[in-house]
Amino acid sequence: MTKKERLLLFILASAQFTHIVDFMIMMPMGDILQKELLITPFQFSMLVSAYPLAAFLSSLFGVFFLDKFDRKKALSVAYLGFVLGTFSSAVVPNTADPSLNYALFIGTRLLTGLFGGILGALVLSIVGDVFALERRGKAMGVVSMAFSLAAVVGVPLALELVNQFEGNWHVPFYMVAGLGAIVSVILLLQVPSMRGHINDQRTKPHPFETIRMASKNKNQQQALLFMVLLVLGQFTVIPFITPYMINNVGLSQEQIPLIYLVGGACTVISSPFIGRMVDRFGRKRVFYIMASSSILPLLFTTHLWPVSLFIVLTISATFFIAISGRMIPANTLLTAVVKPENRGGFMSLNSSVMSLASGLASVIAGSIVVQPGAGEPIENYNFVGYVAVAFTIAALLLARRLKEVSTN
Repeated sequence: MTKKERLLLFILASAQFTHIVDFMIMMPMGDILQKELLITPFQFSMLVSAYPLAAFLSSLFGVFFLDKFDRKKALSVAYLGFVLGTFSSAVVPNTADPSLNYALFIGTRLLTGLFGGILGALVLSIVGDVFALERRGKAMGVVSMAFSLAAVVGVPLALELVNQFEGNWHVPFYMVAGLGAIVSVILLLQVPSMRGHINDQRTKPHPFETIRMASKNKNQQQALLFMVLLVLGQFTVIPFITPYMINNVGLSQEQIPLIYLVGGACTVISSPFIGRMVDRFGRKRVFYIMASSSILPLLFTTHLWPVSLFIVLTISATFFIAISGRMIPANTLLTAVVKPENRGGFMSLNSSVMSLASGLASVIAGSIVVQPGAGEPIENYNFVGYVAVAFTIAALLLARRLKEVSTN
């Protein structure tokens, strides 16, 4: 890997880092937000789903133009919009009316999601354009470390700021917006123009070509369904981990950062290793292993009773490793089911359906989970675990039917 390639991956991972922290921080603040805004678990699930549902719309729109523009220009506009959206979440007023606060907060999350929605698609498209398929697994592993670092550094730091500022949920968004401003400058100065996907096209596809191809290509349809199932198999569980750990397992809000710190630290080590295994042993084989190994952590996480912090952290670490680990071969496999000249549009379409799936996953979980009153135990979270496992098994069965059509 050249120096320029390493710098590019660092910038892409940094953009992903801030993007993921912005989305992830909502979930460990679940107990705080429910109490501060006086909302129910279902209302909290709608707050979490606002971002991905807005991202669904923008990603779907991105299908029509992403492959028409320089990757750098598209990424710069999307990322600057995301930073402004995050800043709007930071400065949302804290009025005496909790219902107004809730409505305004949802509005800022919708705004952030509109720009953040196409970031993931652009990052994956750039990785697919720059790195040949035989080296792409390692590159995906590096970019995927953004999730790990978000968990091990970003989220614990943001939660510690919340604790230091006496439960002020605005503070983490100030932090992310500040980091995003720095990354924006580096991105504009250091990322080169990327027009190879445009110059290589013999005939520029019609804006509806990507959707038309997906609607007629069974392999692409199955690839999109495959990613939807994976997302549903994890984001049904994630939004209510913090409320469950606090109200059912007995952890304090101050201990919640340890879950992300330990889990993220483990995935910092595991992600590059899994990426190398993808390149060495194959995308599907590694996916089968990682997806299968995620089933027990999903069940343990949703069935915990009051236990020691050590046991909680052990289970959380295996959960983080398995969930992030199965996405590395899955994303690598996805970049190979479409030709390079259509990759940006297809990845945007994929990002769109994944955003929709994550929003629906939060709503599904919020419809199942019940909390009789503030501070009381969460009920029915075990059923959420069963739902997540069912989606994971369905993804495992579907993966074997996907066919690779791209070698670069």
